[in-house]
Amino acid sequence: MTKHDRTMTRREFIAWGARFLLLGGLFALVFRRGYSRSGETTQDVCTDPKGYCRTCSALNYCGHPTARSFKAAVKHEESRS
Repeated sequence: MTKHDRTMTRREFIAWGARFLLLGGLFALVFRRGYSRSGETTQDVCTDPKGYCRTCSALNYCGHPTARSFKAAVKHEESRS
């Protein structure tokens, strides 16, 4: 009997299935991590204690409506100058 003539046992099937699930989860994490670093909004909660967007360290990737409004206003002011 050669290696290719053998059928897969139930234990091997479960082991391969677990490997594929783990590999799929790893790819999903890597994809999501790369997607969030590409400039998409990832945060919706204000982290600045006083709520000032101008001094917030998370402004570049914040998706909070106030932060989006602030970024749009700053961009509009820069284009007017």
